[in-house]
Amino acid sequence: MNENETEKLPPFYKTLKNYARKKAALWSTPGHASGRGMQATPAGKDFYEFYGRNLFLSDLSSSVADLGSILEHEGPAGEAERQAAEIFGAQTTFFVLNGTSTANKIVFFATVAPNDVVLVDRNCHKSIMHAIIMNEAIPIYLRPKPSSYGLLGPISLEEMTPQAVKEKVQQSKWVRNKKAPKVQLAVLTNSTYDGVIYNADKVKSLLANQTHFLLFDEAWFAYAAFHPFYDGRYAMSPFQKKRGVHMPAVFATQSTHKMLLAFSQGSMLHFKQGTGKQELDPQGLVEANLMHASTSPFYPLFASLDVSARIMRDRGYELINKALDQAIRFRHVVRLAGERYRKSGTWWFTPWQPPRKRLEKDPAQWKMQPGASWTGTAVNEEDDLLLDPLKVTLLTPGVRADASMEEEGIPAAVVRKFLERKNIVPEKIGFYNLLFLFAPGVSIDRSRELLQALHAFKTAYDENEPLQDVFPDLVAQHPDFYRPEEGLKDLCARLHRFLKKRQIMKTVSSLYSTLPEQALLPHKAYYGLVEGKTEYVPLGEAAGRVSVFMILPYPPGVPLIMPGERFPSEGGEILGFLQISQDFDNLFPGFETEFHGIKKVYENGQTVYMINCLKKIKDISFRMDRHPSAPPEETLETPEQAPSSNGAGPAD
Repeated sequence: MNENETEKLPPFYKTLKNYARKKAALWSTPGHASGRGMQATPAGKDFYEFYGRNLFLSDLSSSVADLGSILEHEGPAGEAERQAAEIFGAQTTFFVLNGTSTANKIVFFATVAPNDVVLVDRNCHKSIMHAIIMNEAIPIYLRPKPSSYGLLGPISLEEMTPQAVKEKVQQSKWVRNKKAPKVQLAVLTNSTYDGVIYNADKVKSLLANQTHFLLFDEAWFAYAAFHPFYDGRYAMSPFQKKRGVHMPAVFATQSTHKMLLAFSQGSMLHFKQGTGKQELDPQGLVEANLMHASTSPFYPLFASLDVSARIMRDRGYELINKALDQAIRFRHVVRLAGERYRKSGTWWFTPWQPPRKRLEKDPAQWKMQPGASWTGTAVNEEDDLLLDPLKVTLLTPGVRADASMEEEGIPAAVVRKFLERKNIVPEKIGFYNLLFLFAPGVSIDRSRELLQALHAFKTAYDENEPLQDVFPDLVAQHPDFYRPEEGLKDLCARLHRFLKKRQIMKTVSSLYSTLPEQALLPHKAYYGLVEGKTEYVPLGEAAGRVSVFMILPYPPGVPLIMPGERFPSEGGEILGFLQISQDFDNLFPGFETEFHGIKKVYENGQTVYMINCLKKIKDISFRMDRHPSAPPEETLETPEQAPSSNGAGPAD
């Protein structure tokens, strides 16, 4: 690279590269000493050669003054963040080196104190609940819409109106000021994991006089500022000032590594002051960051954020425009294939999208219209929801738009296993859907490979190819469950019969219809854990008990039940879903659902889900809150004394 090209490099990366070339004699951390220490063993030497010399030369100590201070946001590091803020439309931007999970916690620590009220969408990532526990906040939840296809439904704007929020706050038994105090922080996931995008400007206006701070968790949406398709639909979009209405201070937390070009764990935290009276002291944000940032940052990771921002500055529109073209073209090809197959009386994958013959980069074409059956969701015109073309969901046969199930079906878990044998990994699956992300790095060749693999699955299914040929490892590992001569179609039929009999889609679509009783605040349940006042119970004994952990299928990491919430004493959708999942694991090993918050144990040849609950003893006491307005210590009744599922709270 010549001198003129070097000048085009972003500030931190350019400084880091130049310093690494000096090959300075470092008497500081890290201990591998620019990679020299890796040469002593075959494993170390192989590791060094695999990653290359430059990675080790640029893995430096924070004591190197030339690079500035990542923690104090000074020098080349600070300049990199200032340039990123300008590029992404923020006033302040921090590079966060432990993912958006940490970025979310930084926002909470900068804005929320114990017993503050936070308004949170129930579709939130688990890191939001971790922050609520750590800050001892009082969560008020926004309920998502049901989704017939098992996707994560969006939040209706009806849930965010002043009257709706006021009622939610007043109904909480944990809010002592029944005059409905102003929400300290509101959190909304934008876009949803399935690609549903809110009108961010509408959300800002609606919540403007209801919350001091507003956080958009845009982990999967960092590219929105670079294409007009997304105008007005991302956190850092320009404020639309209205007379008499101030805009809250707005945060955006973005996983630059997910849909842009940084290394894994590379995220950005963007901030823009509001137009009201309450402002955030930027130094408070610095201090909150110090509580979570490592004092030994990985400089190549920081540099990848710097470079990613520069790439988006120089070619952001071009990259996102190309990605949109790729995704829409792929959707079109899948739809055309479906038309051809249906004419011959056979099946194919259905892209989840508006049923137009030709979709283009016109946001109006991607709007989720009221009454449109393809959405599988009851949408209001006022919600103004958009489907992001870059999040491509393919529906497998077996489920109708009303959540009823067809006689024949193909569970997505089988398709995923088939694709993985061809080195194709979807982002996530549901029971009858698969999600593929069309990030800027996706090429036409990769799209073609995916399409060919889908056709290959169809052929293998239609010809009922034996499992010995399709999934030899599965047959070898679980010979008691899968016979070598059993066909792929036969296997899908077995799985589908089970899921249909157990009405899995009606259960999934109802998971958030009624939220569990909040028997304790989340941090109180956590205190029960650290004080040794919890126990694991089998899933069958969890009814009426208070959960200590949030329980969530992963990915994407959206909780089913929160810490401190009580499982209904008479079943309910959550326990029903977990029971179906446990039974499914036992009948179809190799297709298990990954759960966080559940301990799976193997007893008498069966997998048993163990749930961590507060103990069945009377008058469990918990440590006092450290907040002067906190109520006296609560007690928790035994399950035998638990209130019925009519929503009555615990005795004070």
